[in-house]
Amino acid sequence: MNYELTADDLNKLAELDAEQRYDYFVNAVADTEQIWILVDEEGFVLVDADDERCIPVWPHAELAEQWINGDWAQCQAQAVDVSVWLDKWTAGLNGDELAIAVFPHAQQPGVVIGPEEFAETLIEATEDNN
Repeated sequence: MNYELTADDLNKLAELDAEQRYDYFVNAVADTEQIWILVDEEGFVLVDADDERCIPVWPHAELAEQWINGDWAQCQAQAVDVSVWLDKWTAGLNGDELAIAVFPHAQQPGVVIGPEEFAETLIEATEDNN
């Protein structure tokens, strides 16, 4: 399912704190079954948050695209299906000892979570949604 955010939606989401953005992310991903990341010619981008190397993830393309500037000007938003995330990304991120920065915004990294806990949350949310 593709969902386009309005300017009003973007403004409302900008006012949420990290926990509220996390809850929004989980619900949105359960609906759309897509996770958005940023990629460049070398692969997916990483950030440092809470002393962890993290892959930042967003619930919608428009939110990820807001980060395409400065050092990330050459990036593109890319969707990852939840099933692919659960099947491949969870193990890969675990093996690389990477965490996930869920729905970072402005100078806030979002909720930083490990791949296994993130996967459990996604499985639970998508099962609840079916």
